[in-house]
Amino acid sequence: MKPLTTGIARRVVPVLCCLLLQVNCSMALDAALFDEADFEGAAFVLSLEKDGAFDVALARVPYLDIYGEPREGRARLVVHRERFNKSAPLPVFCHVHYEMGVNGARKWAERGWAVFTAVYNDDAPIAVSPGDGNNLARAIIQWARRCPVTDGSRLHLDGGSQGGYMALAMSADMFPVTSATADAPVVNWAYNFSYFEANRPLLTEFDQPFEAPLPVMAAVLPLADMTYEHFGDDLSDDAWYYVSPISKVPYIANPTMILFGTGDMLVPMEQMTREHIADCDFEEFPDGYARDFDSLTRNDNARVRFEELLPPEQVFVHVEPLPEHSYVVTLEMRLGAEEQPKQKPERVDRAWSREHQWNLYYLDEGCPKPFSDHFTYAWETAPDSFVAHYQKSAPAPEILNTHKLRRLLERYDNAVTELPRLKNGRFVNRRNFDHVERRDVIAGLLDYARLGKEHEMRLNELYQQGARKPFGETVSVDLLLGCLEDDQHHP
Repeated sequence: MKPLTTGIARRVVPVLCCLLLQVNCSMALDAALFDEADFEGAAFVLSLEKDGAFDVALARVPYLDIYGEPREGRARLVVHRERFNKSAPLPVFCHVHYEMGVNGARKWAERGWAVFTAVYNDDAPIAVSPGDGNNLARAIIQWARRCPVTDGSRLHLDGGSQGGYMALAMSADMFPVTSATADAPVVNWAYNFSYFEANRPLLTEFDQPFEAPLPVMAAVLPLADMTYEHFGDDLSDDAWYYVSPISKVPYIANPTMILFGTGDMLVPMEQMTREHIADCDFEEFPDGYARDFDSLTRNDNARVRFEELLPPEQVFVHVEPLPEHSYVVTLEMRLGAEEQPKQKPERVDRAWSREHQWNLYYLDEGCPKPFSDHFTYAWETAPDSFVAHYQKSAPAPEILNTHKLRRLLERYDNAVTELPRLKNGRFVNRRNFDHVERRDVIAGLLDYARLGKEHEMRLNELYQQGARKPFGETVSVDLLLGCLEDDQHHP
């Protein structure tokens, strides 16, 4: 076996994981790790580099796109060498959709996470999140869970904006997920794109988006057009409901923190709540500006706020007041033409409750400005204590429920329901290569059942109550171990 070097290498991902251990791999282990190369969807390492105290790997990750066609993405893994040597395997921190740079990954790797993120380049460009971006995200998570250096029972999902949407979408479909942080997530594409379309006439005559009266919105309008290429532009269609997290709430069983600001111009907070919206007159806005939730949402199923779908006893809401030394971030500041004040607001650890599944953290910014993006004011907040708690605490049995198990078994049987239709009339593909999907479902259920007797009993009880039984009449740790072994031998 040739060792990986810091240059281009063509080895399977688990070989990387072996090298990151900084030990001599036995021939038996080496042979076992090489099995990854024998099935469709196997990930290959392209490079492995040392960056100070960190090891940084770039991998090629195959997946099936929304039409069921094979594609290849890129993903990065960052680990802290010292943390890795002291604790193996590592919990997974997966920043979904948007690329997290190595600098950003260092923070979490230094805290003991194996940090995964997508990487985009000319060979693997970014795709819209409801489209191929969704399918790539699940492939990267599946790769992360296959890697021998990771703890399959510990997965934190993180993202903002489209990535916030992805953190919720992946929380619904993947398992086990132990926690998630979603900043300014699109929870309702039917409303969000209708909001864009209602205001498009105010922006179309401007050749340069930042000259438009709603400059940041004008800059992101192409996102809608890129998505319409796949799903069509009829925003009353049920496709926009099924592609949205509002249709996936029953499948999200993990502790989740969601951040929204009242001054968000791109993902209006109106799709989230009725109670915490700022009372605005919009005098600074051009005539015709619209954001009313009920009148703009054209799909009947989608005319519901995210908060209304959550069990009240499982919801903790915190409204964060505007901090001292905050300031309005002007368009000139956003474009780098004006310096921001040197005195910044202090960093705040976001308030949350460990007794509740849903932690909703709202920033009280008052009304948005026409030039705002996701925030109108400068903030420094972080979910540090939330993420740290779920990194260490034992995952609760409740991260698996009836709906979640049904979703997983549908994935296993290639029978996923509640799918949106594409523009061509076909249902969207939300599944990876068959062997990868089967193995991921079995391994995920096994990781959960191994968390303790209570978890194994809950799995078996929920399984027996359901109609879909691909593993026979009952399920247990021993049975899943046998299924996983059989599946690995017969991909």
